[in-house]
Amino acid sequence: MTPEQQTFFRARLHSARGRVEETLNRLLPTATGAQGVLADAMRHGTLNGGKRMRAFLTIEAANLFGADPTQADRVAASVECLHAYSLIHDDLPCMD
Repeated sequence: MTPEQQTFFRARLHSARGRVEETLNRLLPTATGAQGVLADAMRHGTLNGGKRMRAFLTIEAANLFGADPTQADRVAASVECLHAYSLIHDDLPCMD
């Protein structure tokens, strides 16, 4: 991979990460009280960083087929939610 290709790839990855973070931040709930505890846990488990490679691949596949970028962002965000769920579920003591 040439330096130009690496730069292009990194820029696309960074862009996808930002788009998905923004979408997740907008779609995940915020609340107070007892519901706030659950909302905070959901946000922590999902918005806690990461490369967002799954989201990147989802967005790039959508680009290949000419899909609406807003819809692609929502699908990529849902993929990240499923991934976060699988990581959290795997760490539950009863699952070991």
